[in-house]
Amino acid sequence: MKYDDDYVLGECELKPLEDLVAGLEKKYDVTLVKKPSVCLTMIRAEDSLEKQEFYLGEALTTECEVAVEGLPGYGICLGEEPVRSYCIAVLDALIHSGHGITPEIGQFIENHRKLIVSKEIEEFNLVLRTQVDFKFMEQE
Repeated sequence: MKYDDDYVLGECELKPLEDLVAGLEKKYDVTLVKKPSVCLTMIRAEDSLEKQEFYLGEALTTECEVAVEGLPGYGICLGEEPVRSYCIAVLDALIHSGHGITPEIGQFIENHRKLIVSKEIEEFNLVLRTQVDFKFMEQE
């Protein structure tokens, strides 16, 4: 399964993400435009039959805005996670700065994408172990 970069940044462990951004803060001038704040965000969905868009409900999110070397960055994540939203905003500014994803950021995202996939496979296999095999039960 291939996850996009935003999903990886929202699901990865927080400490390595903080460490990455702390290193980037030493290289770039980061200015906090709007400090992390908790808000409610409407979740859009699409009706599978009529292809009509509708709002599923609200989700608690945290959003943040920064400027990195004068370039805007925006971070939003599920839940009350001010540090994660700040980190995502810094990475957003750097990724969309015109330079693209630096090798350092790209390697971080790829490593954590692999960790997330392996964790989900492990969880899936644990769930499979709890399923009942009725054919096996009939043989006894």
